Amino acid sequence: MILDAIASRLDLGPESGDDRVQEGRMHIDFGTGLIVSALLAAIVLVIKPGDRLFPAIALVTAAIAALIDFRIIQLSSAKFRIDVILPAILTLTGAVCWSRSQAKSAITAATVITLVGLIMLTTALKLLR
Repeated sequence: MILDAIASRLDLGPESGDDRVQEGRMHIDFGTGLIVSALLAAIVLVIKPGDRLFPAIALVTAAIAALIDFRIIQLSSAKFRIDVILPAILTLTGAVCWSRSQAKSAITAATVITLVGLIMLTTALKLLR
């Protein structure tokens, strides 16, 4: 609201012919938000002291999913469904990290990874529409 008021006073609003800008607000896809939150949670888990094998696997998996979502890399396989494998790995690593965590921040980060993986997995398996 405040930014809209400032933009209207400075006449910085979108041009009438510019279709790329809609009301000056940023829009984020739900899937992109999920992947970014899993990536941030995995970074939190890797930073914490202790066992780092499963947090590192979660970090690499979330990073690959983010690179795919941002269209930086493209992975495809005729034998395996990448859209199912990555969320399954996120779900499993998040659950293992959750069961081993003792600090509140680590439990929260592991829960975020697990829930993001579950949402992505059920969407990929078309259980959620």
